[in-house]
Amino acid sequence: MSGKYLIMPDQEHGGSWDFTPEQLDHVLHSHWPHARLAGPFPRLNVYTLSVPYRDELREFDYFDDRKFFSFADQDPIDFPFRVVFTLLIDLAPKQPLMWSDDFGGDVQYADLSLGIHQLLRRFQ
Repeated sequence: MSGKYLIMPDQEHGGSWDFTPEQLDHVLHSHWPHARLAGPFPRLNVYTLSVPYRDELREFDYFDDRKFFSFADQDPIDFPFRVVFTLLIDLAPKQPLMWSDDFGGDVQYADLSLGIHQLLRRFQ
């Protein structure tokens, strides 16, 4: 399957993200010291996160103006979710969030207070 996943605050249930790109960069490097944050890239105010996974870099986009993460459907799928959920547990731990994909459109909800292991159970 080829597509993208999107993770965003659940605004209908009061979710919002007020962290800055600088805070995102700090938390990213605290968990993955060899990761990189590049941007913002013009017009879309998007940042690209490059996170080491085995012998390659996996990329994620963060759209600061619209407040959402996007990443490609890839194996293993739990790794990108692990990265984004880990960042959000530190940056917006009490904010409800939702995620979806652009190939099926089903919206899923996640409660960060469950912790990373419980959040990832659905992907294993």
